[in-house]
Amino acid sequence: MTLTPAIRGRNPFETDGVWLRAALHTHTTESDGQLEPRFLVEEYRDAGFDVVAVTDHWRVTRVPSTDRLLTIPAAELTYDIAPGRVGEFLAYGIHDLPDDPGGMRENWIVNEEEHWEQRTFPDFTAANRWAGGQGAVTYAAHPYWSGLDIDVFRRAEGFAGLEVFNGTSDVEDGRGDSSPWWDALLGDGRLVFGIAVDDQHAPLFDLGLAWTMVRAAARTEAAVLEALRTGAAYASSGPAILDAHLDGDSVEVACSPCRAVVVGMREERGASVVAGDRGRRMGAIVQSDPDGLITRARVESQEPDPGYLRVSVIDAAGRKAWTNPL
Repeated sequence: MTLTPAIRGRNPFETDGVWLRAALHTHTTESDGQLEPRFLVEEYRDAGFDVVAVTDHWRVTRVPSTDRLLTIPAAELTYDIAPGRVGEFLAYGIHDLPDDPGGMRENWIVNEEEHWEQRTFPDFTAANRWAGGQGAVTYAAHPYWSGLDIDVFRRAEGFAGLEVFNGTSDVEDGRGDSSPWWDALLGDGRLVFGIAVDDQHAPLFDLGLAWTMVRAAARTEAAVLEALRTGAAYASSGPAILDAHLDGDSVEVACSPCRAVVVGMREERGASVVAGDRGRRMGAIVQSDPDGLITRARVESQEPDPGYLRVSVIDAAGRKAWTNPL
C-alpha cells in the first residue's frame, strides 16, 4: 500500500534553498514590547536568528536589514468577532495600514501612553482580502490563547495558516499549543500551514521560546514570503527536523535526538515510533543516539485514507517540532 494523502503541501525537505531561522511574532516599544526596535533586532541576531518580523500592534515598525539578519515588514492586526470580542492575525509583507479598516468602533482601543492601539476589520476574511491586496501573507495568531471557536477559521478565506505554537502563551497560562485547531481545518480538507513563534514582549523571559525554520530560495524578503505562503517551513519549540518524506507506506524522518516521532492524520488515525522499553513501534527506529533517543525513524501506517500527513517530533524535555502537511 502507498500512503496517498488528499492534502499535500510543498515539502521543504525536497526543495532547493537555504534554511533560515525566523522569529515571526515580536514586539518593541513601538507597541507593548520592552526593547527599542534596533536593540530587539540585535538581540535576535545574537541569538542566532536569520529573519525577524517585528509585529507591533497596529504599527509597521521598520528596522533596516543587515548582512547578517533580514527584517520583514509586518504587524499584528485585529478583526471583529462580536462586540467586545476580537481575533488577532499576523500580516507579513505589508507596507501601509488603513486609517479605517471598517470594523466595530466599540472594539477600537487607543493607549497613547503605551503606544498601543487596536483597530478592527469586520471579519477575518475582510482582513485577509486587504492584506492580499498588498501581496502580504497572513497567519492567525494564538487561537487557543484567544479562545477562538474553530468556526471563526472555517468561515474565513485567504489566510495561509495559524500559529501552531505560541511560546509566551504556553509559558504564561499553558495555552500555547493550537494544533487541535490546525488538525480540525486539515480534517476539513483545508490546506493550511503552521508556524511557531515566541510572541516576544520581554526578551529576558520569552525571546527564543519557539521559531519557524523557513526554506527560502534566497535570503530575501520575497523568498521568505513565498515560503510562508506555500508552507515551505517547519515549526519548532526546540527539536530540529532534518528530513521528512513519504516512502511508500511509510514516512521517513530524521531529527535531533527525540523520544517520539508521530505522524498525524485525519480523525482517529495516525502512527508513531517511540523510544524506550515500553515505546510503541508502528515502524522502526532506524538510528538512535547513545542515550537511546531517536535520530532517524520509519513510521508505517496501514490507513487507506489518511486525509493528510504531518509529522511531530518530541524531545526528552517534551518540546516539539511540527512539519507542514507532506
